[in-house]
Amino acid sequence: MKLKNIRIIKIFLGVFLLFFLLTEFLIIREYLNDYNERNQRKKMDYVIVLGGKLYGEVPSNSLKNRIIVAVKYLLENKDTKVVVTGGKGPGEKITEAKAMEKELIKNGINQKRIIVEDKSRNTVQNFKYSLLKIKEDKSLDISKKKKILIVTNDYHMYRAKKIARATGLEKEGFEIYGLPAKTPIIAAPKAYLREFLSNVKFWIFGINQD
Repeated sequence: MKLKNIRIIKIFLGVFLLFFLLTEFLIIREYLNDYNERNQRKKMDYVIVLGGKLYGEVPSNSLKNRIIVAVKYLLENKDTKVVVTGGKGPGEKITEAKAMEKELIKNGINQKRIIVEDKSRNTVQNFKYSLLKIKEDKSLDISKKKKILIVTNDYHMYRAKKIARATGLEKEGFEIYGLPAKTPIIAAPKAYLREFLSNVKFWIFGINQD
């Protein structure tokens, strides 16, 4: 009986490891494809920068990296608008969207190009509320197919795109692309493990439980 139990545990661990590695493969493949396609990508109509942790009013290193790649893209694409997303979380003195808006302006992005979505509490709401904000923007005819560029950290890109599609962006006629930001090395182990669990949860429950 004891040997049988050990065999079952080994099988379970083997299956779990294979599933973990497959998930990480999907995550890594997604953002590597985006890195490779970055220089060939056509002009986007909107950039959506997903919210990230603040320390008081200061962006975390992960969020700083999102801001850096967003600024670079926006400086090179003057007609593209940007939606900054995220409400105020525990320990944060201002909303994540407001912190990003301040950083974008500081780095030369005209405030008129910035759309602030400051109510969301998670990735699902980031996209749902951003879509509402975009629909309110009268500068572009969104009845025509438009391109949206998602900015988030590399480990998060795979699930972010899945959520964007699940929240209806493609049904609304938007093409979805990704611009990944580097994940700080010190944060990577925790980030990838947490993202594995978040993907499992997403596959089981969909956007209703994100």
